[in-house]
Amino acid sequence: MRNYEKGRRWEWKVKKQWEAEGYIVKRVAGSKGTADLIAVKDSQVYFIQVKVNRKPTQTELDKLIDECAACGAFPVVVVWNSRKRQLDTIFVG
Repeated sequence: MRNYEKGRRWEWKVKKQWEAEGYIVKRVAGSKGTADLIAVKDSQVYFIQVKVNRKPTQTELDKLIDECAACGAFPVVVVWNSRKRQLDTIFVG
């Protein structure tokens, strides 16, 4: 499976997980921005970056944090670790 397909699959899984917790979630595919998903609940906005088998680089984190600061959103990184078979959610900042 290509990296793009694997990443897209995990974006959809994370989207469904957040929706199950009551969030409205939109996938922003193809935007080439820092966020893969935007989630909203109780007037709070979260920019979510989904990674597979690696954490984001410091440059990617800085860009996510800057974009969130510019619009009042909360930065979140979700990492799927296939070796541990575990999904880690990191609220940045």
